Amino acid sequence: MKSNQFWLKLLNVHTNEWGVVRKLFWLQFFQGAGITFFFSAEFSRFLDKFPVYQLPWVMVIASFMLWIAGFIYSKLEHIIPFKTFNIAMIVLMALSMLMVRVGSNYFSGDWFDYVSFAWFYVLYLLNNLEFWGIAAQLFDIRQSKRLFGVVSAGEIPAKFVGYTLAYFIVGFTGTLNLLLIGVFCMICSIPFFLHIAKTEEGAFKNDHGHGHKHVHHAHKNKVGNLVSNYFNNKIIFRIALISLLSTACLFIVNYGFYAKVKEAYHDDVELAKFIAFFMAILRIAALITKILFTGRLATNLGVRKSLFIMPVTMMVMVGIILVSGFTSNNVHILFYQFGALAIAVDVLKISINSPILLAAMQPLPTHERLRAHNIVKGIMDPFATLFCGILLISLFWIQGEINLITLCYFLIIIGIIWLVGVIRVNKVYLNMLVNTISSRFFSQEEFTLNDPQTVQKIKEKINTGTYPEVLSILQMVSTKQNPLSAELLGNFLQHPSGEVRLEAVRLIGSKQINTLKDELNTVLIHDSNEAVKGEAIKTICRLTENTPELLAYLNHPDSVIRQAAITGMLSNNRAANKETAEKELHLLLRSEHPEERDIALKILQEVKDDYDHPDHALLIESNHPETRKKAIDAIGRGALHESLDALTRQLGKQNKQVYKALQNAGEKAIPFIKNVLTIEKTGNSTRHQLIRLCGKIGGSNAHHLLLQLLQVSPAESPVIIKALYRSKFVADKKDIRALLEEFCKAYIRYAVELLHMQKILPKTEIPATLIYNSVQIELLEIRETLLCLFSLLYDREQIRKVRTGLNANQRSSIANAMEIIELTVRKDIGKYFNILYEDVPLDRKCDDLKFLNEDINYQQTNQVLRRILSEQPIAYQDWTKACSMYISKKYHLDIDRRLLDKFLVADNLMLQETAIYARA
Repeated sequence: MKSNQFWLKLLNVHTNEWGVVRKLFWLQFFQGAGITFFFSAEFSRFLDKFPVYQLPWVMVIASFMLWIAGFIYSKLEHIIPFKTFNIAMIVLMALSMLMVRVGSNYFSGDWFDYVSFAWFYVLYLLNNLEFWGIAAQLFDIRQSKRLFGVVSAGEIPAKFVGYTLAYFIVGFTGTLNLLLIGVFCMICSIPFFLHIAKTEEGAFKNDHGHGHKHVHHAHKNKVGNLVSNYFNNKIIFRIALISLLSTACLFIVNYGFYAKVKEAYHDDVELAKFIAFFMAILRIAALITKILFTGRLATNLGVRKSLFIMPVTMMVMVGIILVSGFTSNNVHILFYQFGALAIAVDVLKISINSPILLAAMQPLPTHERLRAHNIVKGIMDPFATLFCGILLISLFWIQGEINLITLCYFLIIIGIIWLVGVIRVNKVYLNMLVNTISSRFFSQEEFTLNDPQTVQKIKEKINTGTYPEVLSILQMVSTKQNPLSAELLGNFLQHPSGEVRLEAVRLIGSKQINTLKDELNTVLIHDSNEAVKGEAIKTICRLTENTPELLAYLNHPDSVIRQAAITGMLSNNRAANKETAEKELHLLLRSEHPEERDIALKILQEVKDDYDHPDHALLIESNHPETRKKAIDAIGRGALHESLDALTRQLGKQNKQVYKALQNAGEKAIPFIKNVLTIEKTGNSTRHQLIRLCGKIGGSNAHHLLLQLLQVSPAESPVIIKALYRSKFVADKKDIRALLEEFCKAYIRYAVELLHMQKILPKTEIPATLIYNSVQIELLEIRETLLCLFSLLYDREQIRKVRTGLNANQRSSIANAMEIIELTVRKDIGKYFNILYEDVPLDRKCDDLKFLNEDINYQQTNQVLRRILSEQPIAYQDWTKACSMYISKKYHLDIDRRLLDKFLVADNLMLQETAIYARA
């Protein structure tokens, strides 16, 4: 492996990301170094001049300065163009450091020392807002988990270099002149920002919205709206709370530690040396942790678990200090333990907690993400500073000393609240990922129909409402049968709209409302709409038990009325009436006159979901194509065994109609589909259509058949898996889950092999490019198969959102989709899926996944073609096989021509013709 590839893999950075990562690193390096020199100078000068218990007052002053700075920043960043704004911020930070250096010669009052040290917090805030405002727009959630620790790591070596230099040169320069070095470092960061702004211009043009009127930004609203939005957005509120608690812990720990350091060192140079030495050691630990572990922890543990690392570690170490305090009075041991705690808290906050919190905000839309950054840094961090300042001032006032044990008790309390906050963040994190990608039906349960006013209102609405409104009321009225609902249904029979009257008649029949039979007779006499009259006859014949009355319709000279009468009588509750209708239908079905057979088929078409006749099968196998077509169309959920048996015998003649009829028959068709699938001569095309049909039909019988097929016919697994997905199958049994997870692993291995195929195909050669693209289509098909498997095994709705995100083909939506996969799918399977389909260089994917399929060894294009034409490791699509045959012939690539023989008799005409061409 090349040396640069070694470092990229070590840092978990992809080749195409290295340029921007490197520039962000150096931007943060120089700005961090500048702030480091400022801190070393001001902190040591402050501790030299004032007792340590005055430090909390600096925090209080700094909190108000931070709020003001954050507010002004959030306002100006949307007024001033992006490039100009950030250059101005860098220059402002440099000039302010220079002003502190110059001002120290002219202002001797204590107030200046308080304000100048408090300005360090403002510099740190402005640096964070600027840097993370840039980084947050350059990376998606998947990248941010890997890269935020690396890009922000520039701050750590900067501080290490800064503190180390300060340690060695402060004795010669004095503390104040360290500020000039800080100014120089800050100015050195400008070229790196300019390079980022130029090369990554597309990332900032639309998203950030600087100077763009059409982009909405929460920061343009009033402060009250900002605060309101903060409390209304659960994820931002909870992340901000965690940030506040982590910052508060850092302040408290550092305060206790430096209080004890102050007791050992007495002048500013000694303090500066100790602070520089201690901070240098701290930054080495942070650098190693951040570069090597942060990205990997976030990737392997995920955002949600990683958030527990810092609070749990802190509470364990605080617990050890408390136990040690009770069992030993050695103040030196307590001091060293607290020093270790200070190192751990600082390192974990810089290297783990802050990058993970920032990564957790990445799924938010860009303007929401930037608003969240401003809230966390510009509102909550200042609040943490104010809270800690007041708390520490109060403790010193009460106790008269700085007691480390007391501070530990407060850290335990904050840690408990912190853990609760992490749990609450985790609860809303998945919903945030999902969200980042009708008319209502009423029933009589919502109305009181015995209320005269309600009934009157409904009657008025029947006469004045729009067609959809009237139909909605009609459905509502028919949900329960009572005298008032029957009365209201009668009102619908006089409605001006023929469609409303027709629907009312149908509902009267389906609900078996016998009390409205007289109204139906009135409709027959007075209604001019033939469709309504025909439906009224069907309904009357369905409801009437009086045989002579029915015979009047049945023997009517008008064939349309006779047809309607038979149709209605087939649903009659009285067995004798239904039997009479069946005899009439039998005569029509066996009639020698085509017109009468057509009437019989029209009747069967209308009642196909409730009834079928044994003689129906005769017409399905009729020699007359038109009669056969109508008979097949008359198959429904009421189909008899004889009809379905005759229907499946029509496969190969009228496939499209037969498939539709089998689907209309529903679960009754499953045994007949199974019989066809067991016949060896059934072609692949027919088999696949029938398997898909099982998916459309669904139900337990279909599920059982599909699972059987999955085990006995693994070559057809993509079609079967998609059919199971379409049937809404849920794998709730342990053995089935194990089977489907094995298929997941198998398809991941297949995809790895396809990646290695692509790896050896030269992209500059036309034939290789064609095969490369064909293999890419196969990879996308495997992705779809895996998503279907995930839907069967895990949360179907979440996987549906994943599919939508991946198909959106936008970087942020794809990243959010993969984050959902990581949280929803079994750990190892989800991890491999994300590596396969992330936007990562092909070589990197192959290296990361090769262990899943170690026998892969592709060297030439013809090896890929032979593998495809051998239909290994998957059953390729016809297009891929046709492309392979065509290229092998056109470019005279060496393959075994016997591989082409089976395609000469393929179902697909394209494969046949291409095989003939390739064999010639």
